[in-house]
Amino acid sequence: MKLLVDNNLSFALAHSLQPLFPEHEIVALRDKFAQNTPDVDWIGALNKEGGWSALTGERRLKTRPHERLALDRSNVVFFFLTGPWLKYSVPETAWRLIRLVPIMATQAGLAEGLFDLPINATSKLRQHGR
Repeated sequence: MKLLVDNNLSFALAHSLQPLFPEHEIVALRDKFAQNTPDVDWIGALNKEGGWSALTGERRLKTRPHERLALDRSNVVFFFLTGPWLKYSVPETAWRLIRLVPIMATQAGLAEGLFDLPINATSKLRQHGR
């Protein structure tokens, strides 16, 4: 799995998860693109490269018309951290993600789409309609 961690989450998440999962490529958006790159542009670039997933806490991606259009046109699999996720510190978010990265990798290989990540690794991923 190739996973991009969006700028609205700490780059430390990507930097801490990558050594734990060397079989995957986990990078912070700011390490791959300029920090001020518009969402539509990096979504399009990842789509062209192929095989990417993105981890974000920005739910507005699904509601702003131009960004929603970019999501709908891309094959990038998006995982959204919502609800309680947004209240956790970076270290707590990282340890919770450690349990979910294998599930995310499996899901990214099976389907395209938009998913809310559950808090518990035993919960199911909830897909959003396109």
